[in-house]
Amino acid sequence: MTTTMNVSLIAINAKNIHKSPAPWYLKTYCEEKRMENISVIEVNINNKIYETVSKIYEAQPTVAAFSCYIWNIDYVNKTAPLLKKLRPNLTIVLGGPEVSFEENLNNYPYADYIIKGAGEKVFYELMVQIEKNGRAEPKLIDGCGLGFENYPSPYTDDYFNSFKTNQIPDIQNQLVYYESSRGCPFSCAYCLSSADKGVQYLPIERVKHDLLRFMKHGAKCIKFVDRTFNSNKRRTKQILEFIGGLDTDCVFHFEVAADLFDDELLWIVEKLPICRVQFEIGIQTINEETLSAVCRKTNTALALQNIKTLTSFQNCHIHVDLIAGLPYETLDTFVESINQCILCKPNMLQLGFLKMLKGTRIRKESDSFKAIFADFAPYEVYQTETMSHSDFMKLKKIEGVIDRFYNCGGFALSVEYGIKLLGSPYKFFDAFSDYLGGVGETKLSLKNAYTTLYNFLLANGGGNEATHRIKLDCFAFDAGASLPDTIPQQRNKQAELSFKKEFEHKKFRVEFFEFENKYMLFNFEKKNPITTRYESRELVINWVQELE
Repeated sequence: MTTTMNVSLIAINAKNIHKSPAPWYLKTYCEEKRMENISVIEVNINNKIYETVSKIYEAQPTVAAFSCYIWNIDYVNKTAPLLKKLRPNLTIVLGGPEVSFEENLNNYPYADYIIKGAGEKVFYELMVQIEKNGRAEPKLIDGCGLGFENYPSPYTDDYFNSFKTNQIPDIQNQLVYYESSRGCPFSCAYCLSSADKGVQYLPIERVKHDLLRFMKHGAKCIKFVDRTFNSNKRRTKQILEFIGGLDTDCVFHFEVAADLFDDELLWIVEKLPICRVQFEIGIQTINEETLSAVCRKTNTALALQNIKTLTSFQNCHIHVDLIAGLPYETLDTFVESINQCILCKPNMLQLGFLKMLKGTRIRKESDSFKAIFADFAPYEVYQTETMSHSDFMKLKKIEGVIDRFYNCGGFALSVEYGIKLLGSPYKFFDAFSDYLGGVGETKLSLKNAYTTLYNFLLANGGGNEATHRIKLDCFAFDAGASLPDTIPQQRNKQAELSFKKEFEHKKFRVEFFEFENKYMLFNFEKKNPITTRYESRELVINWVQELE
C-alpha cells in the first residue's frame, strides 16, 4: 500500500543498551501489508527533551506513535505535548501497558488515539483509516491479541542496520530482547500478564531461526521476555537443548518458575556450557497466606530446593526476586523469605517493592489491604495494613546492603561469615545496614567497602577468621588491590618461581593465609564468569616450605 503519510515509531528506552522490540513489530507488520514510509526513532530517558523533540521534528512525521511504559511515561508526557505545539497537525498515537487501561482520552489531551493491548494489527488498520479519511473512530482502540504466532519477525535487515548508527551501541554491547511467547498461564494479581488470557507461542523453528540470526550479527546477550519461560516444559527443553548445542559465547536470559523444573529439565540445565544461560526466578514471598491472596500457585518447598540444585551446578547465573508489600505480608514473614532465599545461595537476590501497575487486580483491590502507593509511575507501595512505612524504610536500607555486598560476589566469604556471627542472613544485613548508617551509605569505594565490612565483623566478635575471610575475598575478587591497610600481605615470591612456566606472560600470585596455615595460588588472568572471582587453588604446605 503506497502511502503519502510519514509514520515515525518512537522507542524511548530505559537505557541506551536496551532496545525495545515493540516498534519493530509494528514496522514489520505494516511493511508486510506493503505500507511504506515507516521509520523507527530510538532514544532513551537520559536524552535531553530538546534533543528528542528535535530528532522527531526533523523526521517530519505525519504520525508519531509512542510505546508507553512505567519507565518512560513521564518522558512521553513531556515530549509529545511539545511536539503537538510545534506541529499542531501531527497525529499522535499512544500504545503500550501504561496507557492500555485508560477509559478516558482526556487523561492524555495531546493524544489523538490510544491503542489498548497488542497493537500490531489494529495499528495497521488505524493507519489505513487515517490515510483514507484523514481521521478514524474510535479514538480509544482495543488491540487484537490474536495471531502473534503468525506475525512476521521484527528482526529484519532494518533492525540489525539500526545498530550501526552513532546513537545506538553495537549489538555486541546491547541487551537484545526476544519474545518467543506472549501471555502467561498464571494469574498473579500484581502482574500485568494476568490481564490477558492464554498463551501464544512462536513455532520452535521460527525461534531457532531468529536466535541464529541474532548470533550471526554478533549478539552477546539475549533476554527472553516470556513471562514464565518454562510453563511449557516440552518446549522449554527443546529450546534449551538447542541453545546448549550452539557454538557461541552468547548468553541467554530467561524468567522462570523454580517449581516447574522436573528432573529431566534439571539434567538438561546441568549439561549446559558454563554461562550459556541465566535464570531469573520470581519467588516473591514464601508466605502461603500472601501467595493465596495474590493467586500465585507455587510449591514453595520445591522451588527453594530447585534453586539450591540450580546453584549447585555452578554453570549458570541464578537471580532470585522477592517483592515487599504484598497483602498480609509483615516484616517478620518477609524476613523469613529473605533468610530462606539467601540460604539457597543464588548469585543475586533482588529485593523489590510492589508496584501497583495499571490494569492489575491488586491495584483495583488495594483498599482491601490499605495499601498506600504513589500516584505517579512506577506506583510504588509505601505502606500497607500489615507493613508500616518504617518497615519499608528498613527494607530499603537492607536492599542497598544486599545489592552492594551480596550481589556483586566480591564479599561472598566475608558475608557468609557475618551471617554465621549474627545468626541469620537478615540479622546480618539488618545490623550491617545500621552500622553503615554511621559511616556512610553503601556507595563506598571497593577498598572502603572491604575495610568497613572488616571493622563491622571485628566489632561483632570476628577475630582472625574475619581477617582470613576478608583477605581471601580481596585476592579472589580484585587481586588484593583493595585489601584493608590493617591486614598484612604475605606474598611468597620464591614459590612463584615454580609456576613461571605454567603462567608464562600471565599475572598470578602465591599468598600465605595464616589463619588456616596454607598457601593459595591465584590466577589473575582467569575469572569465573558465574562467581566473578579469580581462579585459585590451595598449595601443599610441605612442598612450598621446601622451596623456601
